[in-house]
Amino acid sequence: MKTFGRIFFVLAILFASAVTWLNLSWKSIEQLTNSPSESRIDYYLNDFTLMKTDGDGKVSYHVTGQHLTHNQGTGASDIYQPYVEARSDNGELVTINAQKATQEGKSGNMSLSGEIKVYKPLFKDSPEFMLTTQNMTYNPTTQTISSADDIDLVSDQGYLHGTGFETNLDEQELRILSNVQAEFKPAQ
Repeated sequence: MKTFGRIFFVLAILFASAVTWLNLSWKSIEQLTNSPSESRIDYYLNDFTLMKTDGDGKVSYHVTGQHLTHNQGTGASDIYQPYVEARSDNGELVTINAQKATQEGKSGNMSLSGEIKVYKPLFKDSPEFMLTTQNMTYNPTTQTISSADDIDLVSDQGYLHGTGFETNLDEQELRILSNVQAEFKPAQ
């Protein structure tokens, strides 16, 4: 009976070892197949610059940031400390600073959050201004920016506060959606 028990014990250990080895091998093979995962980060960039150009090589916008993580399953990218420079068709520059941004896909909308500053310097007849808000969407394909949150706009002409805005960078028009309060400086 002792011999049968010893043989059974050795066979049980061999069986457990074989099952463990197969399980570990299966997990290794599963990882090698690289199936898309909702939470898997497939690349990470540190202190980066990305540029989008048109067919003629003209830069339409570029993004720099502290960190970028790209999610394999969704194709979305999380950008930390983004700084966006966008140019309109006539060459006007608009810069956007935020604490964080999430971009949907390769050229998808960019949802910016945290303290956001949009700055447009003086350009020909177009005045300089600084716009601040908390959440904003930038669409690099249509060159539009918008927000549903409170905004403050400061320029040489005065101060404007409102709730929500939308604009196309190729136009010289900023639409404030509601609760507009303005304080203008008199013309000299």
